[in-house]
Amino acid sequence: QATFYGPQVPPNTGILAIQRLTGNLPGFRISATGVVLELDASSKVVKKLKLVGTPTKIYKNTAFISGMFNSDLEVSRFEGASIRTVSGIR
Repeated sequence: QATFYGPQVPPNTGILAIQRLTGNLPGFRISATGVVLELDASSKVVKKLKLVGTPTKIYKNTAFISGMFNSDLEVSRFEGASIRTVSGIR
């Protein structure tokens, strides 16, 4: 699943993403193809982060992790967010 930024087009319109080659090589490379599924003006751009911390208290379904954030502002931004471990545990 990907997000497309561009002019509004009806659903089922084809999309072709190209990548220009660097250097002195003329031409381009096709990076992605697809179709528009729906129109939605309110999309969120989300970035994957790799957070590192030390588990302090471990319960059945929850755990307290220390050393993951540096300030209260960082903590408030991640309140209620879903966090998943490398092994897939949520």
